[in-house]
Formats: sequence, structure tokens, C-alpha cells
Amino acid sequence: MAIRSSKEHLKDCACKNLRMTTRVVTQYFDKAFQPVGLRATQFALLADISSRESSTVGELADIFLMDQTTVTRNIEILKKKGYVDVRQGEDDSRKRYISITESGFVKLREAIPLWNNAQLVIEQGVGEEKFREFLDTLSYIQKLI
Repeated sequence: MAIRSSKEHLKDCACKNLRMTTRVVTQYFDKAFQPVGLRATQFALLADISSRESSTVGELADIFLMDQTTVTRNIEILKKKGYVDVRQGEDDSRKRYISITESGFVKLREAIPLWNNAQLVIEQGVGEEKFREFLDTLSYIQKLI
């Protein structure tokens, strides 16, 4: 009887539902960015890097709540495409500082209209008020845990 009860509760599992939603949304944005050859994570990293003079892998990992290995892998892809520069720190050679290149800015400008369109579909589909509440709830959960 306990197993059956647990199965009923699993449909309400926050982790399961958030992971499923995250996968669907990521796939949706990945498809939206296909014309410019970016993935959703790469777009997010480029956008964030463009807003700073330079960032370290550790800082980006903290901002995106990702492990440094995942950030490093995506940075290497962006570097190979010429969208970011990676240089060693002058004060600490173990630190790597990342900055966006002119080519990265061009790619970001190409991708922003695609992001706007994809974002608009979600915001309008959910409704502005519910969407803002959703973002507030996600932020609250991040702080709670």
C-alpha cells in the first residue's frame, strides 16, 4: 500500500517536474537558436559574459549554478568558434578570465531576436502576471534550498 501511495505523490515531485520542464524549455530554445549555431547554454553564457569586462570560470559557474566542468566545456566551444577569449590571470595563473570577442558580439546580436521570439511565446502563452509569479517562485525556491 505504501508503494502505491508513493507513486501517487511522485506526480507532484518538485524535482521531477522541474527537470521535465527544464528539458522541454532547453530543447525549445536550442531549436530557436539553431539558425545561428548556438545552444541555449552558450547563448546565456555569451549574454552574461558580454555584460562584464571579464569573468572567471568559477564566477560563471556560481552565476549559473553550474559545475565548473560544464562551464569550461561550453567556454571551450565558444572559444573554438572565436566568440570568447580566454586568458590566464596575471595575479594567479590558475585563474582563467573570459571575455567576449567582436565576433561574439556579432553572434549575440544575431541570436537576441531569436531569443526574444522564443521568450515572447512563453510569456504570452503563460500570461504576463503568471510568468512574473513563476519567476518569483523559482527565485524563492533557489533561495530556500
